[in-house]
Amino acid sequence: MIDAVAHDKLALPDGRALEFEIRASTKTRSLRLKLSAREGLVVTAPLGLDRQRLLALVAGKAEWIAGRMAEFDAVRHLIGTEPVARPQAFDLPALAESWRVEYKATRSRTVGARIDQPGRIVVAGAVDDVEACHAALRRWLARHATSALSPWLTNLAEQTGLRFVDLAIKNQRTRWGSCSAHGRISLNCKLLFLPRELVRYVMLHEICHLLEANHSERFWMHLRHFEPSSDSLHGRMRDTWKAVPIWAQRGTDFLL
Repeated sequence: MIDAVAHDKLALPDGRALEFEIRASTKTRSLRLKLSAREGLVVTAPLGLDRQRLLALVAGKAEWIAGRMAEFDAVRHLIGTEPVARPQAFDLPALAESWRVEYKATRSRTVGARIDQPGRIVVAGAVDDVEACHAALRRWLARHATSALSPWLTNLAEQTGLRFVDLAIKNQRTRWGSCSAHGRISLNCKLLFLPRELVRYVMLHEICHLLEANHSERFWMHLRHFEPSSDSLHGRMRDTWKAVPIWAQRGTDFLL
């Protein structure tokens, strides 16, 4: 049986031993793995789950965990031990925009964010709750991305002569975008923190999945046709997480 809070170690494929926290919960029926730059790996398990069974399930996801850890290891030094402060300003290079953020305390128990005037966002409500402010800004970011990325994607699709069924803007944790077999494209709202040419590359990448659902040589041939610099742009995508501010980052969840 698992204690309310416990710790153990996981052997990663590269030979490292990753210490992680185990939390027992009466509110979950499945094992949940959460990775964040601040806390590392946290495993939430149903109360009463056999510990050896838990360790076996976690070990089965060692490769997935190792892949995500590389991203979080690289940004952890930016976080430190102090909570992330409320942002006072940020840039959105994809749209060539700069935003100032002001905070207004009200009697509301919730927190919301809205554009007060060009270039200024007002976050109002229980603004002493820093994480609630971050969440409100992430919701604003998703709304802003929806209005900006939808016509952009439509225009690119028209240029290629291809047609997607629908677009969803999400705050995806590990993907910049995706395209379903039915032609539904999803884009990450955090794309707004990237340079325009990389956002365009991601969009064309997903549009080409309308022709090829995999990453075969035929897929890359289509992508190079629409974007001759795709190989170079693909290489630049490896470090794009660095452009996303910590307040906009979210942990990575995996449900077993």
